[in-house]
Amino acid sequence: MSFAEKSNSQSRAALRARPPENIKPIKRQRGLSRLECLPVELIEKIFLYSLEVNLPRASPVLAAALSRERIYRVFILLSFWDDSPAESNKSVAAISRIMRPLDYMPLEEEQRRALQSAVLRCRWCTVQRIVAHLPDLMNLTIQKHWFGAGITMDETQRDALNRFLERKHDGRTFEGTNENKNRCTMSIVPLLSVSISRPETDKRQTHRVLSLKTFPARLLRGDGGFSDDDIASLELLRTAHGFENSGTDVSFSRDDLQQGVHVALVENNPRALTTLLKIDEYFTRGRTAIPTRNHAANGATDLQYSIPAEYFRTAVRLAGHDPTLLQILLRANAESLPPDDWEITQWAMDLDSAFGRWLLDFMCQLPQQIEAARSDPRGAGVFYMGRANREVEMGRRYLDEVLGVAELPSWMEETSFDVSSQWKVVEEE
Repeated sequence: MSFAEKSNSQSRAALRARPPENIKPIKRQRGLSRLECLPVELIEKIFLYSLEVNLPRASPVLAAALSRERIYRVFILLSFWDDSPAESNKSVAAISRIMRPLDYMPLEEEQRRALQSAVLRCRWCTVQRIVAHLPDLMNLTIQKHWFGAGITMDETQRDALNRFLERKHDGRTFEGTNENKNRCTMSIVPLLSVSISRPETDKRQTHRVLSLKTFPARLLRGDGGFSDDDIASLELLRTAHGFENSGTDVSFSRDDLQQGVHVALVENNPRALTTLLKIDEYFTRGRTAIPTRNHAANGATDLQYSIPAEYFRTAVRLAGHDPTLLQILLRANAESLPPDDWEITQWAMDLDSAFGRWLLDFMCQLPQQIEAARSDPRGAGVFYMGRANREVEMGRRYLDEVLGVAELPSWMEETSFDVSSQWKVVEEE
């Protein structure tokens, strides 16, 4: 064979040995881990024992095994139910049945706070799912603080309570007898609270159905804007907490909330803005409360609460001649309005309305008003918790000249998402 023929033969052999370019090399598939090979029931047990919400994110196999409604239910119940220690708890068996398939053990407060924060970050934790499991949370609260405290009911009252829990009867007040044979009364606001009165001690204790420990940052910031579900979620958490205490046990980032206020202003979203300002005022005032003799009834007063002046400038720049956003900001804290601001002054003059004239007069009195509200926020502020103060001149003028109403009450218990209205009695056939 000549040199040229030998060279051509070797080239053809090399081409035959080379794999075709259009055929991709086969990747070696990863084998299943020992955990992934376990039966679903055992994977569920491990998940519920560990309470590690990131476990389903470890692999598609685990996600498929754990993405189940009964698992979501257990995590919602465990993270939102306040099972703080009680003097007596005689309803352990009933509580364990409600918590199935979890082998229930009480959590410490910080454990529950961490779990609730993690659950609220999960995409599956929607307002619809939380509302769907509020009846079970309400039942848990009744079991612990009514039956767990040793209170018994006669057959008629027990039947009425069972019918109520089955949504076949709307009576919301029930009676029972404690271990000392004294009559006790339980009043239920469906899906929100359970109150128990004990006449012999003249005490009434209110237990919240949903125990709030934190507001999720993504909801406060309005990541991607505020949807109706986002606002409903914030309103659910806010009103479920209640207004019986200062809220100092609830954590949230005020920086995240202020970012959300800016988003609501830019979106021209009055509902989102109102909800965020209610959260900010109520929980921020609670954190700045100090004891004072002048407010013995409440045991505390507030240090100066304020909101950024830039909110007001943003509102007049974006709202055109619509005063809605600015009025919401004023209702949160009128004394935070920037004095002698040319932009707001010009906007009020262009408005040429009763509100515009009131606003111009208020800006003239603002320095004195700030000093008065600083010393007594509740009594001397134009607004406090959304309530217009008729005892203050500018509060009285706002009611008479701008709104034409006798009063403007606190807005804290007003809500655009009334969770209690979700409780509906099922008509019997």
